[in-house]
Amino acid sequence: MFFNTKVLQYSSDMDSVSKEINRLLNIVSRSFALCIPKLPKAVRSEVGNFYLLCRYADSIEDSDIALSGKKKYFRRFLACLKKEDRFAVLALSKELLPKIRAKNDQELFRSFEKVFLQFDGFDKKSKKIALHWLAEMVRGMQKYSKKEIENFLDLDNYCYYVAGTVGFFVTEICDHKFGLNKFDLLISKARDFGLLLQKVNIIRDFSKDYVNGKTFWPKALFRKQKMEVKGAFEKSNAEKRRIILQEMVESAESHIDSTLEYLKNLPVELRFACAIPFYMAVPTLAKCSGNDEVFDAHKKVKIGRAKTFKILSDIEKNAGSDRFLEDYLYALNEK
Repeated sequence: MFFNTKVLQYSSDMDSVSKEINRLLNIVSRSFALCIPKLPKAVRSEVGNFYLLCRYADSIEDSDIALSGKKKYFRRFLACLKKEDRFAVLALSKELLPKIRAKNDQELFRSFEKVFLQFDGFDKKSKKIALHWLAEMVRGMQKYSKKEIENFLDLDNYCYYVAGTVGFFVTEICDHKFGLNKFDLLISKARDFGLLLQKVNIIRDFSKDYVNGKTFWPKALFRKQKMEVKGAFEKSNAEKRRIILQEMVESAESHIDSTLEYLKNLPVELRFACAIPFYMAVPTLAKCSGNDEVFDAHKKVKIGRAKTFKILSDIEKNAGSDRFLEDYLYALNEK
């Protein structure tokens, strides 16, 4: 019996790449790494790879590089992927590495060649979908690097660029890979899915973001209460900051019904993976509501480990039921 050694070598190389991708996902985002293995195999690699591409771009945005420099690096990054230039990717990652803040993200840059190799192996349309939504995300990052979030319209637009784009990507790549019977309806709800998840993060991380020099809550909310953003950390403004927090919570809640419709119209094999972040976000949002710990930089509002495991178990067993998805949402909200 003769074996094709080139095929065997390629298979071995891709196994190595897949293992490295999984390692990187666990390093940069445990929550996302939790969802991806639950996806159908046909789209698992594409979605995981896209997240790492987005994380690469986000790391550039979070760096200390001047705005003009970020623009140059974003352009080079997208060009490397579009031209499928492996050596240019290696050079870019090496050049950027000293400028990247977070240690986990530095690890991504050190190992980015494997991410590129996996991307390079995707079919032409998969790469086209990924590049389109990555470019859209980058465009929004550049826009909001020099534009403050003044009102809820700005907040919605910002959340669309950094998270809604992911919802559109996931929907389009799934449709490409195995077809979605309700594609048009899902596309109409995908934006809300991303906005809900991003707003919950923005609410929960208010204090941490402020310490890092960022504010994603609309400035108009603070002006309406006749206070500056820093005033939210003063106990004398407890009532004012609760009013502001409640407006933020209500803004996030406005996307819940559409997100539920998105989940209910997904094929059963996709529901569990997509339901995980949703059913984590809802109780997290409820816990943020009226909670002064949101304004404490030394604390992080989150649901407990036992509750997390129970939610995961409940969803895995029942995600195929529309009735369960509806009832479970309201049960989490009531608690």
